[in-house]
Amino acid sequence: MPDMRRLLSPLGETLGEDIDWDEMRGAYGTAFPGDFREFIDQFGGGSIEDQLVVLSPRLDESQPNAVSRFNRPVIVEADRHDGWESPELAQRYPLAKMLIWGDTVGADTLCWFTEDQDPDAWPVAVFSRSSLMWSLHRCGMTGFLARVLTGDLPDSPLSDESLLGWGEARFLHSHDEKALHEAGIDPWEW
Repeated sequence: MPDMRRLLSPLGETLGEDIDWDEMRGAYGTAFPGDFREFIDQFGGGSIEDQLVVLSPRLDESQPNAVSRFNRPVIVEADRHDGWESPELAQRYPLAKMLIWGDTVGADTLCWFTEDQDPDAWPVAVFSRSSLMWSLHRCGMTGFLARVLTGDLPDSPLSDESLLGWGEARFLHSHDEKALHEAGIDPWEW
């Protein structure tokens, strides 16, 4: 598991989130990968260089104990397309087994394929908005982020390759980004 502190420089004042992982496990019906929990505990949900957003798991506040399942139009759109290079892959990696953990400025969707009982074994699945295709990456979430930032992806699955090979990047927690926007400050221009 890569040390994301070497690749991400936090901006703002908010770091980490106090997530009750047992509650999230109960609500989502599954544990989350250890590298993701560590990332959220350390950094929280937020944006990397205003190019890629890491989402925090949330309960749907409008319905007690209901989970926000990240039902996004892009996933529905992906379901209308083959989305994989072959029908066999589409059957092997059904959308019902995808759990979203992030998105990009290029409207890509970053997920885990959650078939394995061990969340630490979940590969990252990326739906590229530009190609309308899925790709699978046999690494965890932080491994994928590290590969993006270091440029260690032979074929980038991202529609916008701005972060590819960036090296050290800035991270801004979503709470700080929202506060700056509300104060009329572009968070990425300060």
